[in-house]
Amino acid sequence: MKIKAVVTDMDGTFLDDRGGFDRTRFERVLEQLEKRGIPFIVASGNGLERLLDLFVDFEDRIFFLAENGGLFYHKGQTIFRKTLDRHLIEELIRHYQPRVADYCLMVSSDTTMYIDEQAPQPFEETDLAITVEQLQAFWDKIVRLPSLLELPADAAITHAGFWVPEELVADLVTDCNEVFGEHLLAVTSGYGSVSILPKGVHKAWGLEQILQPLGIDASEVLAFGDSDNDLELLAYAGYSYAMENASERVQTTAKFCAPSHTEQGVLQVIENVVLGANSFY
Repeated sequence: MKIKAVVTDMDGTFLDDRGGFDRTRFERVLEQLEKRGIPFIVASGNGLERLLDLFVDFEDRIFFLAENGGLFYHKGQTIFRKTLDRHLIEELIRHYQPRVADYCLMVSSDTTMYIDEQAPQPFEETDLAITVEQLQAFWDKIVRLPSLLELPADAAITHAGFWVPEELVADLVTDCNEVFGEHLLAVTSGYGSVSILPKGVHKAWGLEQILQPLGIDASEVLAFGDSDNDLELLAYAGYSYAMENASERVQTTAKFCAPSHTEQGVLQVIENVVLGANSFY
């Protein structure tokens, strides 16, 4: 097995049920990967700000593929960034306006998240794997508007997504892709979260932009995921692992199965498959 890159999703995959990870163990793993010239790549639906907060003190040693493949950041520089067409987002807002009390549509710029004042508070009273402080920092970015059509004219839309009760996710994704599928893609990432991406932009697309200049082929990639926004990534990677807690579609797509995120399954597989258990002792 020749692995030249390791890429992992965050929530439900690399992070435990408290939204953290064993930093000491990760330091040992990362040091061994660096010695072998193997980049460690975070591929997440989260925004860059949260990812940098999670990996404080490691930020210059790893690659960040945020916003489901739409943003690549490395060593203090944003290498590329995809934005959403404002006219398409306005159409999306109009389409779901009658369901505003059920569907919390979040439209974001780099600094602010805009929500309709009638929408529910996102991720309130859920089992989201995130600390109280991280959730509060997320809420602090929210600005509520009488209507999302009143978005500031100068706001560049970098991300859009929904938070809905879990039982509404499948219907929302199906409807959104039927109506807007020519230009946008709706994909679930767990916990009632549905991301809206430009058509053709996903984690595999973003990862390919990173790997091509490095001369790394998809067949040499070890990847981990648990939710439907990881499907393209797992289909792309030569060595793909679904977490034990992954959705059925993910388990069908991936070639192998890793222990649960609560058992640090990503680190277990890297230690055993890539590095060998004796690398640490």
